[in-house]
Amino acid sequence: MARTKKLERHPLTERVPHVEDPTIEQLAEEAGHTDERAVRRQLFGWRELISTLIPLALIAYFARNVDWSEAFAALRRADPLYVIAALGVYYLSFPVRAVRWARLLREGGANIQGRDLLRILLLGWFVNCLVPAKLGDLYRSYLVKRRFGISLSRTVGVVVAERLLDLFVVFVLLVVGGYVAFGRTIAPDLNILYATGAGLGLLMVVGLVAIYAVAPRVARFFPHEVQRISHLFREGVLHSFRALPVAGPMTLLVWFFEAGRLLLVLGALGLYLPPSQIVFVAVASSLLTTVPLTPAGFGFVEIAMVYVLTEGFGLAQNDAVAVAVLDRAVSVFSVIVVGGIIYVRSQRSERIGAR
Repeated sequence: MARTKKLERHPLTERVPHVEDPTIEQLAEEAGHTDERAVRRQLFGWRELISTLIPLALIAYFARNVDWSEAFAALRRADPLYVIAALGVYYLSFPVRAVRWARLLREGGANIQGRDLLRILLLGWFVNCLVPAKLGDLYRSYLVKRRFGISLSRTVGVVVAERLLDLFVVFVLLVVGGYVAFGRTIAPDLNILYATGAGLGLLMVVGLVAIYAVAPRVARFFPHEVQRISHLFREGVLHSFRALPVAGPMTLLVWFFEAGRLLLVLGALGLYLPPSQIVFVAVASSLLTTVPLTPAGFGFVEIAMVYVLTEGFGLAQNDAVAVAVLDRAVSVFSVIVVGGIIYVRSQRSERIGAR
């Protein structure tokens, strides 16, 4: 309990009156120990090897008829100023995401600012680019727990709410962008994107109903430790939605930056698409990053992007491949480089601090 009181006095974990459970701090500390062991077991293992082989096999199969010499020629002609601008616009989205995440966390009582979370957010994105199943989200929740003493269960609940908000906005933009871009006539194979979005939307609704109404009734049949974690997770999800008036517009801004990145990538290659088509491609490819089999949807996203650009919008195959490669270089490879630098520096700082 002494440690719990110490955390309560910490300025970054100050509680606010709307916290439901008067013993929430004790539950957070006890559940956090269990969660910490779970994170250490899940981050790396044999799944990472499989998650690398699957996309490589997919890309090798679908790219067997690609004229790579033409695609690489298009990439060599890319305007570096546009590429730098695409990187700049893309990285503008991270401070917005950090501020949004901090706002959601504050609904659970943690007085954390966006600048406190920016480095942690980038580390989470870095892990998402290397391992499957969005484990980077679990990792960044774990880092928040370590730094600020907030329960991992509660923080994961907030991250789930953040992802649900992203999925909702992506689905709306997919439908609106698709209708403007295609009208009522679209390539039949593109229906899989709508089906995926609709399925995720349905899962989102069912999941929220389960968290709100079903989980409290079912939890009492489980051991006390599971009840603790379930309670904190549920609180993290539900409290976050109180921030919708602020978090909603910020989410739209994030996707404005995502579409802006793709616009600049197309500009770098001397290509043009109408805004509605750019929005459709951006949100459709982002939707497929939720595929848990590969890191950042690797393999699935590139194939889908090339297909949409060629069959849906009439780009030449070599141009579509160049767009997919350059866009993923900006949104994935650059994160691996930047996140890797931050990760190495963080590990070095921890070793120095431990001496």
